[in-house]
Amino acid sequence: MRRTTILLTTCGFCLLTLIVNGQTKDSAIESMGKFYDNNSPLDFLRILKTDFKRKDQLNIFSMTSSPDNWVKEEHIPELMKLIYSSDSTKSIVNVLSSYLPVNKFSSIGREAQNLIRTFRTKGHYPPLSSYGPPDKESGKEIEIWWTKYKSGKP
Repeated sequence: MRRTTILLTTCGFCLLTLIVNGQTKDSAIESMGKFYDNNSPLDFLRILKTDFKRKDQLNIFSMTSSPDNWVKEEHIPELMKLIYSSDSTKSIVNVLSSYLPVNKFSSIGREAQNLIRTFRTKGHYPPLSSYGPPDKESGKEIEIWWTKYKSGKP
C-alpha cells in the first residue's frame, strides 16, 4: 500500500510538472514568476478567455501562488465588471492542490471574484482549485464591500 501511495504521488507531481511547463501564451513558455511579472490579473483573464477549450491541452490552468500585491486596487474596477460573467474557462489549480478538476470548468466571473478576494484578504491567487459558474451570493457581497471601500468605510 505504501509503495502504491508513493508511486501515485510521484506520478501526480510529474503530471503537474507537465501541466505547468506545457502552458503557453502566444506559444512561448514562461515561468510562473515571469508570468506574474509580465501579466496583470486582467491580462490573465484575457488569456484564460482566449485559451479555453484547446483540444491539444487539458482544461486546467495550473499556477504557483501569486506574489504579494499582484492584484492591485487599480484592477478592481475592471474586475468588478466581470464578477457575474458566465463565460467558461479552464479550471484554475494551485500546484499545491491534490485535486485536479479534469472535466470541470471555471468561469471568468468566478475567477474575477477570486481575484478580488485576493486583494481584500491580501492573500495569494489562486486558491487550491477553482471551478464553477460565478457565485451570485459572493458577487452581491463583493458589490457591497466595493461600495463601502470606495466611500472610505471599512
